[in-house]
Amino acid sequence: MASPGVLGSILIDFSTKGSFPGEESVSAARVEESALPGALVALNAAKTELETEIRQLSKDSAPDVDTWITHAQSIQNDIETSKQLASRIVRQAEADDKRLEEQEDTRTYVEFMAKEVELNEHLRQALEEMQRLNDQLDDAETLASEGNIMAALNMLGGIVLCFVSRRPNTDYGTEAWETISEVSPDTTVRAMKILNQRCLTLKHAIYEQFEIIFKALVVVNMDDRAITINQTIPSTPMTLTEATDILQRYKEVDKAAKQLWQDLDEAILRPRTELRAAPLPKIQIDENCIRTSEQLADNNIKALFKELESVICFLIENLPSELVKSLSDAMMPTLSARVKDLWLDTAVPASLDEIEKYQKALVQVQEFAKTLEVLGWPESHSFHRWVEDAHKNWLNKKKETVLDWTRNELSLGLGTPQVAERVQKKMVPRDEGMQITATSNAVDDAWDAAWDSDKEDSSPVEDERLPRDRPERNRGSLEEEQRNSSMTSTPLVPEEDDPADAWDWNDEDAADEAAVDPDASEPATTRDVSVVAQQNSNTELRQVVISEKFQTSSIPQAILKAVIGVLNDGAILTQPKNESLPISPAAPGLFNLPTLLLAEYRALSPLYYAENMNGNMYLLNDTVWLSDQLQDFAAQWKEREDIPERAVRMIKIDPEINKLISFGNRAYTNELIAQRTIIHDLLAGTQNFFQQEKDEIKDGIRFVIQQVRERNKAWFDIIPWSSCASATGSLVNAVASKLITDIFELPNIGVDEAEHIATIISKVEGLDDLFIKPGQHGANAVPLTGQFADKWFKLSFLNQVLQSNLADIKYLWTESELSYYFTAEEVVDLIGLSFENNTNVRQTIKEIKANPTPKEGSE
Repeated sequence: MASPGVLGSILIDFSTKGSFPGEESVSAARVEESALPGALVALNAAKTELETEIRQLSKDSAPDVDTWITHAQSIQNDIETSKQLASRIVRQAEADDKRLEEQEDTRTYVEFMAKEVELNEHLRQALEEMQRLNDQLDDAETLASEGNIMAALNMLGGIVLCFVSRRPNTDYGTEAWETISEVSPDTTVRAMKILNQRCLTLKHAIYEQFEIIFKALVVVNMDDRAITINQTIPSTPMTLTEATDILQRYKEVDKAAKQLWQDLDEAILRPRTELRAAPLPKIQIDENCIRTSEQLADNNIKALFKELESVICFLIENLPSELVKSLSDAMMPTLSARVKDLWLDTAVPASLDEIEKYQKALVQVQEFAKTLEVLGWPESHSFHRWVEDAHKNWLNKKKETVLDWTRNELSLGLGTPQVAERVQKKMVPRDEGMQITATSNAVDDAWDAAWDSDKEDSSPVEDERLPRDRPERNRGSLEEEQRNSSMTSTPLVPEEDDPADAWDWNDEDAADEAAVDPDASEPATTRDVSVVAQQNSNTELRQVVISEKFQTSSIPQAILKAVIGVLNDGAILTQPKNESLPISPAAPGLFNLPTLLLAEYRALSPLYYAENMNGNMYLLNDTVWLSDQLQDFAAQWKEREDIPERAVRMIKIDPEINKLISFGNRAYTNELIAQRTIIHDLLAGTQNFFQQEKDEIKDGIRFVIQQVRERNKAWFDIIPWSSCASATGSLVNAVASKLITDIFELPNIGVDEAEHIATIISKVEGLDDLFIKPGQHGANAVPLTGQFADKWFKLSFLNQVLQSNLADIKYLWTESELSYYFTAEEVVDLIGLSFENNTNVRQTIKEIKANPTPKEGSE
């Protein structure tokens, strides 16, 4: 424990020096309470000593302190003096700024007043200018009221120029005018609007007076159809030349010239040039007056041009040149177009008979064009061009006339039917020719070249008709088949198409009816023939003449007449003696005209053929007859000696003949497609015909047979019998195909149902009499149904199968001709439909499948 004396010393050192005791024993010693009084005594003693020392030091430094205080007081006084000086400087600076602001305000005020004075001066100048303009308007109004229109318009022109330019028309006040635009609208724009309105009103009034004077100079009398041109009038000193100057100055010449042209046209030229408004008055000129007289003018181009020339000379002599130029520019486009449309184009002949008159017209037009050039009148080039295009104009007229005539002929309809006969020579083998001689008939499945379409490739009939796994039949098998069917026909040529099969109305896809190839739809034909007692140098051939009669409408005769007429005109123009004719260059165009004519026939004729129930058949016959006539004409054309070689080469008939044949065959195709569609619909359409009620089946087959017979009757007198039989055969094929397809689609066929189906088929077989050649009766009447309907035998054999037992079916398959028309699979399906599945049935099916081509070995 530290003693009181040590503790006091430690506390003094800590207070004065901030030091701690260095000895551990002292710093870590415990201070007892009893030691505190002693420590306080030591501290008080140190305090007293320190105060004494301070007093001594203060006493020693007292003079220095007084000096410092004195200096501090002096500094304080200096600071106060500086503050006062600064305040005075600030107050003086503030007073200077105020004086400067007052000076700036004063300067601004002075500038403002100067501008105000300048503005007032400008305003005064503007008002004086307005006053001057107003005075000029007063003067112009006074001059106008005194009748001095020229001076009034001159003065008004200066005023109008002033308003347009927004400047005065003198140097005085220019700056003011520029400044006046900046003045408030309440003072200036309103005044200018008033002056401008007054100027426009005065201008309108003066122009009304001028128009009255101009109308007095150029007097138009619509009632008398006369126009009088005065150079001067007593009521005013203005002349026509001065009036024109005024119009020119104010750019009103074109307007006045246009109005004068309208009046001239309405009063004089239109009545004279309007060719449709007969009678035509003659134009009369008396000094300064032009009028229409009561005399009638000659209705020819020469007289028209003479009177037009006199009108132009009258205008040139009586009107100022400036007005004449504007008048001619407004007049000639309309007048020249009217003359060409109503006079020149109508003067173009449609035939060569009036070519001399046309040549005279060309000379007259050429002379009129030269007169226009001499007079300095426009539009002469249009008349020169019309003369240069003489051959084009004639060709266009010819084309228009021919096509219009053709349209009119077509619009008359089919007219009275015409009986036509087609004769062809053909080389046939001698044995066939002898047979033709004996039987007086021949069969040509291709319906000859003219009745055929332009087909390049044809599929063999046997490929379409026979199953693919069965070989083609030869002539012998066909004859045997026909004998077994109690039918006789001329042997078929295997390599030619059977046209009835070409319709592709097969059992498997009846939906393809609309996609029938028209080029494959040639009808077969059987022609009457007369044998010509001639033999070819080849002793194995014989020449026969085949003839057939059919009906045509009156349309093709008109078409042929037009075509031949056009080509004959072309031949005349190509002759050397006619090369100098102005229309001779039109010859190549004439040879192209038949193409357009026949194209028009193909485009429009269906509308008129459709008006007749048998229009498509008439169209077929018309195209056949027309193509034959054109072929004969083309052959004769090549043999003509009165036309040059180039004319022979220019004819383009052959391609048109091919188009005609295709056009006719398309009509034939469309007719058969339409009739087959009707038959298909009568046979329940897409439904199975035999799954209807018996009454519906009975009515349906009755309507079908009636439809086929009505079509056959309608076609019989129109097309050759062979063609009629071919078309009817196509309809019978449609019936047979639909019945065969529906029979195969039945789920089963009972005995009663088989008898019912056989009855239906028997009714269809009653159509056999439609295929008997006219003139054959009794035992000689041999139906050629199988020749024209390839599905006929298939339907007949199907009827036999439905009424036969298994043994009979097996016999028909192996010994008869059933395999020619049905495949083994089809016969098996028929057996499955008609018989229950038992041992005999399975054995028969097995034997048929084992022998799919029973006739192949026997052949």
